[in-house]
Amino acid sequence: MKIPGLAYLPCVLAAAGLAAGLHVLHAEMRAYREAVVSWATRDLAARTQLAAESIQDALATGDFAHLHAFADARRADGLRLTVLSRPGGMVFDSDPHAKGSHADRPEVRAALATGEGTALRPSVCTGHRMLFCARRAGKDFIVRLALPYETVAEPLRRHRPALVVAGLVGASGILLLSLVLVRLAARNRRLANERAVQERLLAETRRVADFRRDFIANVSHEIKTPLTGILGVVELLGGPAAEELPAADRAELLGMLRRESTRLDGLARDILSLARLERGEGDGDARAAFAPADLADILATAADRVRPRAAAAGMELKVRAESTVLSCDARLVEQAVVNLANNAVLHSGSPDLEIALSANAAGATISVTDHGVGLAPADQARVFERFYRVDRARDRDRGGSGLGLAIVKHVAQLHGGDATVVSTPGRGCTFSLFLPKS
Repeated sequence: MKIPGLAYLPCVLAAAGLAAGLHVLHAEMRAYREAVVSWATRDLAARTQLAAESIQDALATGDFAHLHAFADARRADGLRLTVLSRPGGMVFDSDPHAKGSHADRPEVRAALATGEGTALRPSVCTGHRMLFCARRAGKDFIVRLALPYETVAEPLRRHRPALVVAGLVGASGILLLSLVLVRLAARNRRLANERAVQERLLAETRRVADFRRDFIANVSHEIKTPLTGILGVVELLGGPAAEELPAADRAELLGMLRRESTRLDGLARDILSLARLERGEGDGDARAAFAPADLADILATAADRVRPRAAAAGMELKVRAESTVLSCDARLVEQAVVNLANNAVLHSGSPDLEIALSANAAGATISVTDHGVGLAPADQARVFERFYRVDRARDRDRGGSGLGLAIVKHVAQLHGGDATVVSTPGRGCTFSLFLPKS
């Protein structure tokens, strides 16, 4: 007895096998394309990093002859070289059609924010799809390399016919195997993703553990010094020989007790402020409150807070600022300016101190300039780290917590800006706090 429809079963199976084969072929070609693009992206990122390091000195010295020669060498490899200023303005481009600012390009925005960025998109200048990779070169420039997508996809074009033929020929015969492989591939991808997530979590856990260990060690070390002094004074004043101490010695011990207690209280306050800022909060219980504020008024208030301390140190404090309204947390900005000014008063040894304000289309920059001892390059690279001190013994004697500049850095980052220092040893420092316009 012939069952209706069974005659068509081989055709159905062949069609199902063909459909499955085409599906697998499509998935594998897509995965292969992604792998090709990923490999090309990593290769271009490495080339861009090497290019940034190779032409960094030429950019700093304005050696455009070297820059043109380097660009010609990259053009021979099919690469387009672009050099941009930190705001995104074009300094050099091997494509003669390029012009204007590149600040809105996604890879440039990422490089400005994080130091590196990549994008696969159509070129605004030529309309051709290209792979872009941008990297910072020093403080003032961004180097970008671009590779045509046709070059990136060349391996895919070479192998596509063979893949298509193999898929069409083997689709019907490997139906079951294809289904098994698809499921195994999905499982492997899932396991790989889970492993990647676990590795990231493990790395983050280790980073947090290292930070906590170092932070606790630093805090313990910083607290130990004032506590030792306080306990020593308490022991003297509470001991049997306290009544025999002269009044002058007793007053000196009480003054020492007051200084060390004040220092311990300041350290605790700075630690709490830094912890709140690292959580993205303000200096109080609520999150940072952004509102339009006149930076000139903030600088004037900060200067009034610092002026008595500067006068006691024999420093003349000047403020140079014009009315500039910007959305910010006025309290945090004021604290950051006070920290910068107090840092100069404590450590610079300068006869004068200037707090200045400048503004442009990107935002406002608050600078604190002294003409004191300055900072060595190695110290400039680390001065915003927690508990970092140039001269640890002298800084403890002066009462600094080692957290003031770290707080300034976090205030800047909370506003989407940055804190930097420029210094020449023996000629002073300029600390800058940049606040972007919202």
